[in-house]
Amino acid sequence: MRARDVQTCTRCRSAKRQCDKLRPCSRCHKAKAECIYEGQTSETSPLESSSRSEGVSDTASKASSPHSVIKRRSRACFSCTRCHRLKIKCDRRAPCSRCTRSGYETTCIYTHRLNRSEKSTLPSSLFAIEDPEFVVATWFLRRRGSGHFRALLDRLEALPGLQAPPFVMAMREHVAGNCSSDFALAGNFPLGSPESQSYASLDRVQKLLHSSTSNATLYVEAYFRVYNPCLPILDPSSFISKMESGHDTQVDPSWLAQYFVVLGLGSYALARDEVASSEYFYASEACLAKTSYMFRPTVMHISTLCLMVLAKSVAYATCWALDTSWNVMGLVVRLSMSMVLHKDWMPGYVEPVIAHERKLRRHLWVVVVYLDIQMSLITGQQSLLPQDALLISTEPCDPSMLEDCFDSVVPQSFPIICHFLARINSQIDQITYEEAIQYDLELRQLMRQTSDLPGNEHLRLTLDVFFRRALSVLHGHYALAHNAAVIYPVSYWSSFDCNLAMMRHHQSLSSSSSEQSSDLGLVAQPYMLDFFAAALTTCVHLLSTSPPTDILLPDRPTISRSLENCVKLIGREESKSLCFRTGYHLLSAVFDLTCKHSPTGQSTAI
Repeated sequence: MRARDVQTCTRCRSAKRQCDKLRPCSRCHKAKAECIYEGQTSETSPLESSSRSEGVSDTASKASSPHSVIKRRSRACFSCTRCHRLKIKCDRRAPCSRCTRSGYETTCIYTHRLNRSEKSTLPSSLFAIEDPEFVVATWFLRRRGSGHFRALLDRLEALPGLQAPPFVMAMREHVAGNCSSDFALAGNFPLGSPESQSYASLDRVQKLLHSSTSNATLYVEAYFRVYNPCLPILDPSSFISKMESGHDTQVDPSWLAQYFVVLGLGSYALARDEVASSEYFYASEACLAKTSYMFRPTVMHISTLCLMVLAKSVAYATCWALDTSWNVMGLVVRLSMSMVLHKDWMPGYVEPVIAHERKLRRHLWVVVVYLDIQMSLITGQQSLLPQDALLISTEPCDPSMLEDCFDSVVPQSFPIICHFLARINSQIDQITYEEAIQYDLELRQLMRQTSDLPGNEHLRLTLDVFFRRALSVLHGHYALAHNAAVIYPVSYWSSFDCNLAMMRHHQSLSSSSSEQSSDLGLVAQPYMLDFFAAALTTCVHLLSTSPPTDILLPDRPTISRSLENCVKLIGREESKSLCFRTGYHLLSAVFDLTCKHSPTGQSTAI
């Protein structure tokens, strides 16, 4: 094989730098170093040295010649065409987050030939060894209660009009997509994320702390405006006073863990950027790992873990994210009970300090139980709360504002919901139809206490979704039975009413562009699967065997329009994750069947 001619000097070649091939070259001349070419000595003639300037001018004239070829680097453009044109950072998703927020997701185009799938927020090695079929089968084979929408998927398997069964549809999406897109945060967050290791150094934590000083006040205000009203984990006055005395708390890892997760939630509320906010979440996890939360938990540790559970679902409330949140809540419940949070703190003492601490601990336990029940409702998993821990002693009072509900109405609903939820998810001691009617009556009495109370709209939304989701799970078994409108009318119409109400919530939260409605849209993000389950349940109702003509569905066109709007709203989220994309395609296929179904003709029995 013929050797390639080397025309550069040895110094430029060893440094792998461009050589202009003068003798001496410009780099060696500037460095006052010997310029040696292969096949010649290191001595440079005075004539060559004196004529260097002429050589430079000759080279420049040759470069400007129209017949000369100028070689340029062919650099790959990894940004989308819009971000590249605007010279702004692109996250390389498909579509990228900037185009999505600006309404240009349909024209987000890439010119390179690399994989255009969503940018993984987790290490690719984590998913490279996993078979998509195993990932899908793991979710489908997980044991769920009869109130979970997984039971609806079993009924849809036998539906002849679908192009493919739900399992096959999910398989196709996962084979073609990226499994890591189902997580905005790492799946193991907050108990072992690889990304949190970069914040194990105190210097890195302090650097992030100082860099966020300018925006910290805005982030904290955004958190207390958007998230804390509907899930009052923190006391605003106590948190802000600790924040203002920052010089005393900058070395306390327990405080830093709570502070960073609040900054992350506030950052996402303002910018809708899950990548930027995740830095605060991983820093919070690293700080929490430096504390004694596992063997000597405190009130601050429990509240921080509750905030982390909220953080797992504010961006992508996917099936996997909520399943992992249920796992974390099991740990939170046990840690809370280990510090006797479920019992009154020093009940025989009336000192103001002890009474205030007792009230804070009782309130935090209410939040823990509320979150645990919420995760059990949406995941169809068994709640791990013992029955004696649900009898929360509250001061007898009628709520005058919605904010008082966490001290009155909400704790009163816990024994009712947990009792029937444990029986539904156990699949052993199923409730009877008469018991379901009694549970329904008790829950609706509590709902009526909150209907006319003034208060925060965020809290009004979440409380209504919480109670209606519980009622939908309560009646799911009987409402979807054959000829349910005749045999089990209370369950049938209650299920219809609750699911239609949740779809109306979804539509009202997503249709307005005002700042307040934008905040409500953020609050609604953790309930995306609730809205999906409501739409899918309504479709199954419409596809079930028709009731007699004297009790036909009232205003079926209105129901169909609500369903259509809900399908479109869920379609807006399909680019975020495989979970949302699979759910959207399944819901679209089922909704198309309801459009073909005649309300007076023969129904497709499922």
